[in-house]
Amino acid sequence: MALRPTIQDVLAGLKAEGHVDAEVDARARTALEIRQKTLGASPWFVKALAGAGAWMSAAFLLSFFACVGLWKEEVALTGLGLVLAVASVFLRRNTQGAFMEQLALAFCLAGVGSFLMGLGQMDQSTLTIEFAGMVASLALLVVFPDLILYFLATVGLCVSVGAMALELVGGAGVDAWMLVCAAALAGLLLFEPRLRRGQLGARVGPIAFALACAVPGWLLFRSFENSQEGFHYIFRFESEFVPSAYLSILLALLAGVTGWRVLRELSLEREKRVWIPAVCALVLLTVMTLNTPGVLVAVLMLTLGFHRRSRVMLGLAVAFLLTFGAYYYYDLRITLLAKALALVGSGLVLLGVRQFFLRREAAVLAEAR
Repeated sequence: MALRPTIQDVLAGLKAEGHVDAEVDARARTALEIRQKTLGASPWFVKALAGAGAWMSAAFLLSFFACVGLWKEEVALTGLGLVLAVASVFLRRNTQGAFMEQLALAFCLAGVGSFLMGLGQMDQSTLTIEFAGMVASLALLVVFPDLILYFLATVGLCVSVGAMALELVGGAGVDAWMLVCAAALAGLLLFEPRLRRGQLGARVGPIAFALACAVPGWLLFRSFENSQEGFHYIFRFESEFVPSAYLSILLALLAGVTGWRVLRELSLEREKRVWIPAVCALVLLTVMTLNTPGVLVAVLMLTLGFHRRSRVMLGLAVAFLLTFGAYYYYDLRITLLAKALALVGSGLVLLGVRQFFLRREAAVLAEAR
C-alpha cells in the first residue's frame, strides 16, 4: 500500500464527492506541466555537476588562503570565517540556480568552520567555542534559506548544546537535552501542518529529520559506551549517565502521549479496542527494553513516520530499530539459549498483537478512512 495517495487518486476522490467537475484532470495536467518546466528545467545530473563545480570552486579558494599562510593567523582566520559566512548569506538570498546555491552553501560551511577553528587557535575556552557554535547555528537557521543548511544547522545546534551540557553537568545533562530534542521531534511532526503555515515554514521538515538523527545518534553512542566493558577506546562517563531504565520510562511516556494525540487526530481516542492493545504493547515493550531506550525512540519515530506518511522518517526508524535491536540482544546478561527463547517469545507476542489489530480493528480503521 502506498504511503501517499497519487494525484489521480486525490482527483478521483474529489470528483466522487462532487467538489470538482469532470474536466479537472486536464487542468491539473496542464498546471503540473507548467510547474515542471518552471522548476525543473535542468536535468538532475546537470544540477549535480553544477553543485560539484561549486564545491570545487570553494575548495580551491580555501586552498589559496591556506597556501598564503592565512590559516596560521588566528585573528585573520576568525575574521575570514565571519566574512565568508556573512557573504554566503547575501549570495544565497540574492542569487538563483544550482551552482550559486551550492557555492553559497560551501562558503557558509567553510566560513563557520574557519570561524570556530580560529576561536580554538586563539585559546578560547571550550564553552566559548560551543556557545559560538550554538549562536551561529541559530543565526543560520533564521537567515540562510536552504533546506540542507536547515538540517546541518539543527545538527550543529544539537551538538553545541549537548557539548555545553556535558561540560557543565555531565552525561546526565546530555541525556536531559536528548529528552528535550525527542519531545521537540514529536511536537514538530504532530503539529506539522500548523507549523508549516507559521514562521517555521519549510524549516519544519529539515529540523525534524535532524532531530531524528541526533536523538538516536546520542543513544547509539551511549549504548556503545555501555558495551565497552573494559576496552574504553574513547572517553567514558558511565557513572554520570541517567540510568537507562529512567530514560526508557520517560521515552515510553512520550511515546504514549504521542500515540494518544495521533488517535485523537484520527477520532479514535474513545475506541477501547484500539488504544487498550496499544497501551499494553507499549508497556510490554518498555519492560522488555528498560536497558535499551533507543528501541522506544525508534518506535516513536515509526509512529510519527506512519502518521505523517514520511518514507524518510520510516527508513530512519527501521534502520535505528534494527541497530538498537542488535544492542538489546548483546546487552542481555543471559545465556545464548535464554536469549533465543526471549527473542522467540517476544516475536510471538508481537505477532499476537498484530493479529489482534488485524482481526478486531479492520472495521474501525475502515470507518476512520
